[in-house]
Amino acid sequence: MLSKLRSLGMALNFEDVSNIAGNGVAPGRVHVARAMVEAGYVDNLRQAFSRYLYDGGPAYAIGSEPAGESVVQLICRTGGIAVLAHPWALKNPAPVIKDLKAAGLHAIEVYRSDGKLSGLSDLADTYELLKLGGSDYHGRDDKEEPDIGSVDLPVLAFFRFLEAAQPIWCNAIKEIFANTTERTGLNGPKECHRTSSVDDLCNMCLSSPELEETDDSEVEVLRTEFADIILSNRSCKTLTEQ
Repeated sequence: MLSKLRSLGMALNFEDVSNIAGNGVAPGRVHVARAMVEAGYVDNLRQAFSRYLYDGGPAYAIGSEPAGESVVQLICRTGGIAVLAHPWALKNPAPVIKDLKAAGLHAIEVYRSDGKLSGLSDLADTYELLKLGGSDYHGRDDKEEPDIGSVDLPVLAFFRFLEAAQPIWCNAIKEIFANTTERTGLNGPKECHRTSSVDDLCNMCLSSPELEETDDSEVEVLRTEFADIILSNRSCKTLTEQ
């Protein structure tokens, strides 16, 4: 977008656009539009979009994001719960949701951050998707931005989410540690080790020469996140000390 604007005689610095977006926020069209206003190229945001930044406009540029189906499949392969956010922003949501469901989509956002119920609840029922919600918090340090966790989900929606997520997360954890033991050579019949805590497991894994350069901070994150994990052939339970 900046390159196209420069060719149109409206040079902008990427640093300026990033500063407008703020620390930790990915710059987008609205930030480019604000930079155009500050530089005096347009009078307001509406003019920036209507003249240059609208879809297909002279300064519009297509990003390099992967297809939605590919993202959903990646999330599913790595033990995550794939949820479609802001489905009401889609011009024709039905076919998109249908294709994403075929790719493995688990849920869609129905409970909005403004307290309203999305009109796409029926589509969630049609494709047997979980109904979830989010605060839409982006860390903009804006007083009008909803706080994390500010969306009230019905208890039943939360229960159904956990019901679907538990086996997915447990299988992912099993695969992670199975791969770890394969890499460290601890899965042979003569080298089986029984661990009673994450500390033991982390120390056991870190004893491998392959992992000598592992960052200690990463290990601490694992210990903090999992607290204590018990794996068996039939179940996976996470115990958290309060």
